[in-house]
Amino acid sequence: MRLKKILQARRRFSIRIDMTELDMWLGLAANYKATDIHIAEGRPPRLRIEGDVVPMNNAAALPVEGVIKDLFSRLRPAQKERAEKLLQENLDVDCSFENPDGSRVRANVYRTRDGRALALRMIPAKRLTAAEIGIPEAAVKMCRARNGLFIVTGPNGSGKTSTLAAMLDIINETRPVHILTIEDPVEYVIKSRRAWVSQREVYTDVPNFYSALRSAVRENPDVIMLGEMRDLETTRTALELAETGHLVLATLHTRGAISTVDRLIGQFEGGEQYQIKMMLSENLLGVLSQILVPRVGGGLIAAFELLFSSPSVKNLIREQKAGQLLSVLQTNQKSGMISMAEALRNMEKKGLIKSAAEYLQEW
Repeated sequence: MRLKKILQARRRFSIRIDMTELDMWLGLAANYKATDIHIAEGRPPRLRIEGDVVPMNNAAALPVEGVIKDLFSRLRPAQKERAEKLLQENLDVDCSFENPDGSRVRANVYRTRDGRALALRMIPAKRLTAAEIGIPEAAVKMCRARNGLFIVTGPNGSGKTSTLAAMLDIINETRPVHILTIEDPVEYVIKSRRAWVSQREVYTDVPNFYSALRSAVRENPDVIMLGEMRDLETTRTALELAETGHLVLATLHTRGAISTVDRLIGQFEGGEQYQIKMMLSENLLGVLSQILVPRVGGGLIAAFELLFSSPSVKNLIREQKAGQLLSVLQTNQKSGMISMAEALRNMEKKGLIKSAAEYLQEW
């Protein structure tokens, strides 16, 4: 019923004679406030609206190879060259491009048993602020930190990039520092304000995340935003940078503070874990975990779990007792920490969501 109302209430958008099929679907996605477009060989495209992947009435299958060619024509020369090379090698392609209205699209081209397919993520021209997203005030305060590691976690499509962009906007507006971002691909373009901003795209401006991090010190940054801590070397280097006087903001595909700490330590061999536990306990500023849930009245709303550094948190990390961090979350709410269960229950009490229990089962 919710989706039916959305589809019935759609606004018309103008179609120009010079519009390509990709243009028309990007316009349709904007019209429906869709977050994603799915395109595949031999099937009509679908949009993701408020979390659900839905078909469009009377939609026809698109010529996928033509859409890919159109997409590649919108890339920077270096991006395009790499994308075409990967496509020739039958490998996945990750890229992004900017639309004339300032919005951006993150694209993934991949192969399926039926042929090539595309997943397009819509990135609005206007970024949400920390207040509009609902980022906890205690997490916003991390933007003032001079050094340390702050991690934003959550499943795919939960808004991690938007949260980090909002935090970078605060730093950019308030601090005379050098912000260096390392992303794959660059999603939000951030113009320098009070801060000096340098954005590097992995595989286009630099070979990989690890190389970008290793060379970061020579670029004289104060704040480093790492799109994702993908492997052991990247995690180790991020911790070293946090330890040597940099504020490092990064993302992980984990659910909750407990699994985040376990994963960060557990990926290292036993002989190295003691050193990593010491580094993490001293340099972890906090873990902000988030999910998107349907809001009463339509749309999606973010729910947050926040754990930040304290003597008890540091001690539990050193002793590798991450399982006990939940009790720390539950007993330190007055200081600003909050568990996901409590966050969802608070949202239910305020009438923002229907049922906290429904989402806690998935958490």
